Amino acid sequence: MTSTRARFRARGSAAVLALALGVTACAGGPGASNNATEGGVEAVYDNAAKIGDVSQLRPMSDFCGTKPVKVALADGTGDNAFRKTARAEFEDEAAKCPNITVLPYADGQNNPQKAISDIKALVAQGVEALVVFPDAGEALLPTLREAYKAGVQVVPWTANPGGKPGADYTAFVGHNTVNDGVTWTRWMCEALGDKGGNVVFLGGTPGNTQSLTEMVGIEKELKENAACAKVKLLNEPGKPIDTNWNPAQMQKVVAGLLTKYPTIDGVITDSGDASLGGIRAFLQAGRPLPKWTANDNNGFACAWKENADKNPTFQTVTVSARTWIIRLALRKAVAAHQGIKNDEPEIINIPIFENTLDENKLPKCDTDLPASAVLSSELTPEQLKQAYS
Repeated sequence: MTSTRARFRARGSAAVLALALGVTACAGGPGASNNATEGGVEAVYDNAAKIGDVSQLRPMSDFCGTKPVKVALADGTGDNAFRKTARAEFEDEAAKCPNITVLPYADGQNNPQKAISDIKALVAQGVEALVVFPDAGEALLPTLREAYKAGVQVVPWTANPGGKPGADYTAFVGHNTVNDGVTWTRWMCEALGDKGGNVVFLGGTPGNTQSLTEMVGIEKELKENAACAKVKLLNEPGKPIDTNWNPAQMQKVVAGLLTKYPTIDGVITDSGDASLGGIRAFLQAGRPLPKWTANDNNGFACAWKENADKNPTFQTVTVSARTWIIRLALRKAVAAHQGIKNDEPEIINIPIFENTLDENKLPKCDTDLPASAVLSSELTPEQLKQAYS
């Protein structure tokens, strides 16, 4: 997907581990390789001590400390709305500490060699607390380790580069993708009600570990939740239907599914952006829009507002696209540099952001912002506009 694709491409090795949710499944967590279906969910989802929710997060002021500290953000790529939003959140969080100096932003431009050079350059400039989005996965690990061994507090976020916290970097911060699958499925079963219905799960790139771990949560909830008794998942067991997180590709995929299945009552996706293509496929086929899940996206919210009146079955729920987790990554890095204990969780269970079945959480379409804008960020509307300008 244009606005979110890159942030989920973690690469690495999967280990065969029991899930924190109490099940064992063939899937890979962030940092797993594309043969993750032959492995297991990565250890970050198996350590309950590291998993928590937003109620456990603390303000930046608790970790500023007193020593001057140079911080920086090294991004694997910065050319989409998610990354622009996250960068703005990083800079906003850093501004809360008067003793923080922010070094120039590094955009790896989807080039692993440039990403490596960027980190080395920041170390040479004296960075002391470094947040990294390691799109290059394990290829970046030796550079992260080198910086960490040189005394830099290094915190990769969202994409796990492999390695071990405390040996190769300070900590890894991310979100619980298994829990996302549970959240979406629980909502879907409740929304479909006693009649149940046919549901599809549309993932991203082939073998990507985010969609695979979400599938773990989906299948677990379908199996264990009595409200899901009459809900049928049309996917092959353990296999998301690939869409490359791309609206045009999702439109083609959904058009094919509509030809194959006379009835599709629910669509579970992990992309509000790509969902716009799936919605177009339903409309072009003259089929009623079904129940739909995603992560939050301004264009997806606008699509609901545009189509809901003519499609009463079109109910939606989103979880936060969680650009704000970069703030947690910065707090972890600064606290470590200052020698302040940070007991915030490292893996966050992401909350529901929008829910058309809840009057207090109806989607809000902001026509002053791009369709790819992330409305669940902690930035003000004016800051969002500046981030996308």
